[in-house]
Amino acid sequence: MDDKTLHDLQWDRILAELAARCHTGRGAEAALALAFLVDPEAARRRLAEIAEARLLRQLEEPLPFGQIHDVRAALDHVERGGDLEGPDLVAVGETVLGCARLRRHVRGHAAEAPLLAARVDAIAELPHVSGPILDSFEEGGRLADHASPELGPMRRRVASLHEELARRVKELLDDDAIAPFLQDRFWTQRDERYVVPLRADARARVKGIVHGTSQSGHTVFVEPEAVVDLNNRLKMAESDVADEERRILAALTAYVREESSAIRAGADAVESIDVLDGAALLADALDAAAPEIGGAELLLRRARHAGMVLSGRACVPNDIELGAGRSMIISGPNAGGKTVALKTTGLAALLVRAGLCVPAEAGSRIPWYERVETDIGDDQSIEKNLSTFSAHVHRLREIMASAGAATLVLIDEVAAGTDPEQGSALAQAFLETLAERGGHALVTTHYERLKALPTRDARFVNASVGFDLTSLSPTFRLHLGVPGSSGALWVARRLGMASDVVSRAEALLGDRRAGIEELLTAVAEERRRLEVERAAADAARREADRAARAAEGAERAARAREERAKKTAFDESMVALRQARDELDELRRRLRQGDKDAAAAAKARVGEIAGAVAAHAPATSSAGGRRVRPEDLRAGTPVVVAHLGGRGVVVGPPERGRVTVQVGKIRTTCAVEDLRADDAAPPNRAERRADVAVRRRAAAAPAEPNVAADDLAPARTVDATVDVRGERVDDALALIDKFIDESLLASRDVAFVIHGHGTGALRNAVREHLAMHAAVSKWRAGKENEGGDGITVLWLDV
Repeated sequence: MDDKTLHDLQWDRILAELAARCHTGRGAEAALALAFLVDPEAARRRLAEIAEARLLRQLEEPLPFGQIHDVRAALDHVERGGDLEGPDLVAVGETVLGCARLRRHVRGHAAEAPLLAARVDAIAELPHVSGPILDSFEEGGRLADHASPELGPMRRRVASLHEELARRVKELLDDDAIAPFLQDRFWTQRDERYVVPLRADARARVKGIVHGTSQSGHTVFVEPEAVVDLNNRLKMAESDVADEERRILAALTAYVREESSAIRAGADAVESIDVLDGAALLADALDAAAPEIGGAELLLRRARHAGMVLSGRACVPNDIELGAGRSMIISGPNAGGKTVALKTTGLAALLVRAGLCVPAEAGSRIPWYERVETDIGDDQSIEKNLSTFSAHVHRLREIMASAGAATLVLIDEVAAGTDPEQGSALAQAFLETLAERGGHALVTTHYERLKALPTRDARFVNASVGFDLTSLSPTFRLHLGVPGSSGALWVARRLGMASDVVSRAEALLGDRRAGIEELLTAVAEERRRLEVERAAADAARREADRAARAAEGAERAARAREERAKKTAFDESMVALRQARDELDELRRRLRQGDKDAAAAAKARVGEIAGAVAAHAPATSSAGGRRVRPEDLRAGTPVVVAHLGGRGVVVGPPERGRVTVQVGKIRTTCAVEDLRADDAAPPNRAERRADVAVRRRAAAAPAEPNVAADDLAPARTVDATVDVRGERVDDALALIDKFIDESLLASRDVAFVIHGHGTGALRNAVREHLAMHAAVSKWRAGKENEGGDGITVLWLDV
């Protein structure tokens, strides 16, 4: 696309709107430089990716781009062998963590967004990079005292020396050997050493080192001899701290250096995904759709000018249709929307070449135009000594030189600005030559010769823009198949031009020309009346559709509220049941002391709560399986407990029509007729191992959680670890629950949660949640070699 076309269609405005909707600096930069795609398949893929991003937004699961920075300069510095300072390291750590968060989010919605899921495969989570970096810094980019075992004590040593120096200097201010010679009773620092202000005339009366004078020269800043040693020790201690901080920064930079290529690849992937999400937001703002791409026919349904929509201006939607190799001649009054129709079509073609959605209804079709050529606006050039017409002809020559079958040509007032007879003849010859090459063209004109061309040549079609003769205002509606009247004499008469002047003008036109103008005007008026009636009918239909959608939405919302209420009640009942089970376990221990009545009462209470759980249990599809026969039930048989809606395994053979079943951590006795066969066999080896473990555990009493467990854990691996640092509590707990489900399917015995230190709020919330989790048998804080108190190790019931 040449610069003239991009300028005429204001393509830079579209890119600026796209960039404004990106979430990262790199994404906005890439949007402003967005290149046109080289083939239609690439455009179709990008449109499909944009559709996935729009779907996630509709599901209220938008892509997260928080705390992702442009770290290219930092990575360049690292790759050249340099070490990063604190703020740059924090930016890299946050970016790695933010990229990992985006990856997890997209992978969690792979079913809805498979193409985006394929893109995030390029993102490596790298917790061994982000974890140590972010754990080592406080808010603001300062290294934390716990960044190394030595740093904290060193800093405390420096603070102690500062306190000792301040105390000693204050004492000197009251010393009779110094106080009489002070310019003022304060102390300060010069060259990072503690000094006192002496009068210049008393400099020789106090032993010490001079570190400067005031601007007036009346004050000398002296380091008293009594604090020289302390100042020296402070400088050495501060030097030790600086050396240790540099060592830590170098060690953390080494993590970045080892994974710089992976970090860069992940950041590149995020940049492309950010542009896609920005395109999704732009499509939503335009109420745009993905058109069909390819073929030789152009069909835009209810198309709107993208720039006008984004500006918030009223924009009348129009259908634009052109068969293979056809050209459209658009006529009608000035300011009626002819140029808007050209630009709407041209922008739609450019949006498709960029793989972006088009502000038109679904079902639109746009060919893959290799070139879009325009001549819109006044190109008078004083520098080139060209008049408007000369510049216009120069542009027509350029278009003719490059136009082909895959070209869209858009010309406003073709061959205007010269003698009408010669100009119309030139315009017809130009359009006929374009038509022979097989491309598409849309031109606007007032030339009668061109309006008549479609009656003689099937390669051309007429279109016109509407004009309301009552209000003397354009309707901006494009009408296909009929030419339009310029309406100059009618408008002049309605605006009060002297009737004899208008009559003379009509006479000069001749009866035939005047009759044609009157016919076109009458047709336009009748068409306007029909449009008003159709608009009223369309509005009534849309209102009926809206009411139907609202009723359907209200019904869905009511069903969702009902399901949420049922689930909430069920969850509350499960909590109560677990509490009762804990009480029962306590009473079992008391049973050894002969307290049988208490144990019986507790069992009765468990039965009551289990009944409440059953009453609130949400319906499940699995409860509708086939009934089981008593003779098929034995220890380890998988079943579905219909009234609980849960899967479990039989503990032992039935007795007198009742059987004991283990459902998760709950053991219950129910009638055989309440059981259904569990035909959902585990599809893979990992699930079979988990199933066997559940069956074995069903025959034994449930293990008692040991929150203070000191068990040895295997070495931590990436797949056995979930990192929730930087997440809100609710989001973190949801990620942990999903991770525990995945770990159970993978038959993991031990898993690790990285929550960091911070204020401790997230750590406490995570541990309280794990203590109540049905699948967690025990947990403990991480040991020093596992990450310390910033990590929680948990054991799973598998």
